[in-house]
Amino acid sequence: MKKVLKAAGIVVLTIIAVLIITMIRNSKEQEKQQALMIKTDEELIGTHFYVPRDDKEDVDVNLYLLNDGRKHPLVINLHGGAFIAGDADTLDTQSDRISKEWNVDVVTVNYKLAKGDYDIAYGTNEVVDTVKYFVNHADEYDIDTDNIFIMGYSAGGYHAMASTLKLKEEGIDISGQIICYGFIKEVNDTYLAESESFRKSMCSSLFILADNDPISEGSLIYQKSLEENGIDTTVKKYEASKHGFIEENNPEYEILKATSKSPEQELMAREAEKYISEWINSRIN
Repeated sequence: MKKVLKAAGIVVLTIIAVLIITMIRNSKEQEKQQALMIKTDEELIGTHFYVPRDDKEDVDVNLYLLNDGRKHPLVINLHGGAFIAGDADTLDTQSDRISKEWNVDVVTVNYKLAKGDYDIAYGTNEVVDTVKYFVNHADEYDIDTDNIFIMGYSAGGYHAMASTLKLKEEGIDISGQIICYGFIKEVNDTYLAESESFRKSMCSSLFILADNDPISEGSLIYQKSLEENGIDTTVKKYEASKHGFIEENNPEYEILKATSKSPEQELMAREAEKYISEWINSRIN
């Protein structure tokens, strides 16, 4: 039996390794088209802004604010791209849409990609500092600081999980994290290393899974740990969906070779957005 389990484990790890290599190759192709993904400020639906930081580079973000004089929940929206590709501008149409449909303010973070002088942790810290900025300037932007949610896709899902943990370590509690087929990396180990009181006071967590997707399945390791510590977790899997189906079925991906782009995948993407909206609304304080 041990030999069978060991062999099964090797098969699973091999599948994940192959998928990651494939994603990296696809991301390198996306990287070649990076210039096409980036919009000018005139083309952008949102408002381009730089979050100021005293000791580091400012953070490049796009704002989608309702500006109706009332306080609104804030959704931080994080693109994917295997950590080495992608751009916040690819979420432009979606962020504008969900801001209006969900009645929330949205900020997309164009976190630094993990190459050159930047590592993955640098991108996570950019997300953390963006949230802290809007918490500290909540009155200026009409942000309801009791209702801040972080949502990310694939690599962006990792940054959502990692930044939520880091923010909590710094005394800032997020209302919820939405992990869409998120790449788990070391998140579960980081969480389990925290104190019992920390583990048992984490925010509500929604895990959106693509079908037949080892990266989606990997995120369930973290979901299980949260659940075992009494945290409110929800898992929603979309049968026949492909990795990347939510964000890739938007106009910005017309110029990319998005494998998930199709009318059927787009329908599921919009259904997923509706589900996420309902989940957020049910947890607004």
